[in-house]
Amino acid sequence: MRKILPGMAMVFALLMILIVPLPAAAERDVALFLNSRETFSPAYTGTRRVYTFTPENGGIYIFRGFPAGEVSAPVYARLYNAQGELIGRASGNGSFVIEAALAEGQPVRLAVASYSMSVNTRVEVMASVYGRCFNQPVRLGSGSVSYNRAVVKPRDTHWYAYVPDTDGWYVVRTESAGRSALDTNGCVMDDTGRMIAENDDVLFPSDGNFRMCLYLSAGKQYYIRVSAASNATGSYRLIVAAPEKGTQLPIRLTLDEAAVTVKIGERHALASNVRPEACQDDRMWISENSAVASVSSQGVITGVSAGETYIHVYAGQLEASCRVTVPETRAASIAFEEVQLSLRVGDTVAAAPVVLPENAAVSLSYESADERIVRVSESGEITAVSEGETTITVRDGESGLSARAAVAVTPAGRRYRALVLGEQNYAAGRTRVGGLNTAQGVADMLGEQTIDGEKYAVTLRMDVTREALIDAIDETFSDATEKDLSLFYINCHGDYDGSAYIELHDGTRVTAAQLEMLLRRIPGKVVVIMDCCRSGGFLSDAGHFMGAMQSAFSKLNGPLTDDKYIVLTSAGPDQDSYRRSFAEGDGEESMATIMARALCEGAGWDLIGNRICTLKADADKSRQITVQEIYLYLSRRVMYYLEGSGVEQTVCVWPEGDQTVLFGRAG
Repeated sequence: MRKILPGMAMVFALLMILIVPLPAAAERDVALFLNSRETFSPAYTGTRRVYTFTPENGGIYIFRGFPAGEVSAPVYARLYNAQGELIGRASGNGSFVIEAALAEGQPVRLAVASYSMSVNTRVEVMASVYGRCFNQPVRLGSGSVSYNRAVVKPRDTHWYAYVPDTDGWYVVRTESAGRSALDTNGCVMDDTGRMIAENDDVLFPSDGNFRMCLYLSAGKQYYIRVSAASNATGSYRLIVAAPEKGTQLPIRLTLDEAAVTVKIGERHALASNVRPEACQDDRMWISENSAVASVSSQGVITGVSAGETYIHVYAGQLEASCRVTVPETRAASIAFEEVQLSLRVGDTVAAAPVVLPENAAVSLSYESADERIVRVSESGEITAVSEGETTITVRDGESGLSARAAVAVTPAGRRYRALVLGEQNYAAGRTRVGGLNTAQGVADMLGEQTIDGEKYAVTLRMDVTREALIDAIDETFSDATEKDLSLFYINCHGDYDGSAYIELHDGTRVTAAQLEMLLRRIPGKVVVIMDCCRSGGFLSDAGHFMGAMQSAFSKLNGPLTDDKYIVLTSAGPDQDSYRRSFAEGDGEESMATIMARALCEGAGWDLIGNRICTLKADADKSRQITVQEIYLYLSRRVMYYLEGSGVEQTVCVWPEGDQTVLFGRAG
């Protein structure tokens, strides 16, 4: 028999993979979704698996195989289009990378094969977008980091690069941020993409945050991948707790109490201790059942309802717990905090029954005497439906007590809605560092505003196409009325080519006149904030934004034309609009547009520090900021940020002197 030379063994095995038919089970296709992860781990020599993927949007996509184990072997990948044509191939030791331009809705097939059973590879497809793929991560600063981020689209996955400045034990974790509790999954990879740590839930199912304690080496680049479970959206805070030089992991973690009793509504601080004192000390607190007892990030327990649960504290690789008992207490009296309620049509408020004693266990139910005027949900949310007067009643099923309040509903007042759009990654491959930070900062600022008791309902969208722009406008402002104020903010590329225009994610241009046609469908007053180059062209040229507006409304409303729009632009019609770093480094978290930074500051939000600040544009100290006040502040502040740069950027406004209130804070 003719022998095969040892050096030819690998070639022969590869040929067998490519030409030998495999069992039907092995040929079964596996569906890939954007940022989903599938495991390729051969059960026998010569395994070949096919993955299918259909992009929702056209653009550049990256198919990667990440090595998942310490031991690996060559993996071979080929990408085919819908016609069966080979459009990409790659191979590597447990890994591969294929980059391809894909068309919207056109399926592709990825064939992955190996002749070895030592392979353990994670297969993933991602869009070639800044911050959302392995090769374009958000670069975090060294040392300890706290970074807020929003998952704005289902299956959105965020990538970060982190370079430690010292050897030692680090904690990488998430905290819930904002109003929605987001279930996050995290993993840390080395510079080759090999996973070195992964965690889904610190304490399932009580807490959806992840936590990893791992040893990192100074100067080496690591990658952090954060995704959300169940296609959920919401906000989270990524925390990297770095050790001080020379510190070690704690070797002992104790609680002063093994069991406590906390009444409903009462607070009790748990004391924890770590040894040695000079150690890597990043403590995380979790309640097994927050419906019974919650716990703060400082270990303060609050009794919520009768029952028993456990509170856990984590430090380094250690864990300690305390049993918490919340006893039952019956109500002695119940009453509404206000017995005369005044609401406007469309208002939704939470009922505020006062139960004594405060720690009583209750089972409350609500009803309205006339649901045509007021509706009350099971949780006590009161919604004003139409003008009129009626009563609402609360009953406690435990004690049998009840209380009643009168409700008067008056006509609806002004509502505030805002759509914030940011273009960071363009389909052609351009990336605007700071685009995400800018849009997120403006959205955060708007979420903190309160005007006459009303708050902005804020919608944030990133990297939108023309179709997505239209959908976002329709969805955000669908229920607006003539009394309402609607705010539209966009940060993107802009220019002038016979007419002013903005450029969207897919390269589509939207002119001033076209944008006005989209916005004119929104009832009531519309505030337009254009944060892009040449944005002043949306105001100065007849036949463009203002010209189109006048043409659209002059015949119908005459002098009311001037009441429809308020427009703020970051630059004049022949000027660029600038971004800059406002902290050390030039990473995503330190970069923002000058206009957005100044706008947020004026309205009481530190975009870079991610925190509330004073209302700097509130010239008359009324705690409300008008169009004229924010315009005057922006004009000065933008000039200040550009001082000494040799460039000019002139903020423009229309109409001048407008006293419409845009921002405010409750007293």
